[in-house]
Amino acid sequence: MRMVVLKVIIGAGLLLVFPAFGLNDAAPFGLSWGPIEKIPRPSLQAREANLTLLIYHKDRLDKFQNTDEIVLEVCKNEGLQQVIWVSRLLSGGEMHERIEAIVEEGARRYGIADQSQRDVISWNGGRMKMTRISDKGLYRVLMASIGPGFESCANEHDSMMDTPMRDHWNRHFLDSSSQ
Repeated sequence: MRMVVLKVIIGAGLLLVFPAFGLNDAAPFGLSWGPIEKIPRPSLQAREANLTLLIYHKDRLDKFQNTDEIVLEVCKNEGLQQVIWVSRLLSGGEMHERIEAIVEEGARRYGIADQSQRDVISWNGGRMKMTRISDKGLYRVLMASIGPGFESCANEHDSMMDTPMRDHWNRHFLDSSSQ
């Protein structure tokens, strides 16, 4: 019974995490790709070249029980082009259950996952990615949803910066987890 309840809770949480790629090509969390007119106030905001990062920590994520952080990457010309979700710290068992549930839901929505990139699972031609990172004996699951104007934004960003935007979704978290 506990396992069934756990899977229902995880499944419900995944509905908040997985974007609804389909006819309307919506971004996660009820957002839309492109220009942003109205957005909740972030915990932090940072700029990097043509990119504005809107970072939401636990203090702004009350309704997302298994979420530690959400980052919206907003491009100067293309608007919202990447949404990054970071789970709370998980034990090894919780992490495996979470990943298993995400892979099942991803397969249901998008088909078989692509696992050609080391430690990254992706769907929908790479527009949805997932990985895990270790953080002092615990784990986090990271997911990134990528918008249709991402390549244009990334090309402009990469021409101004040393770090490629394509790897940005997990580099920040890898760097911050080792501190």
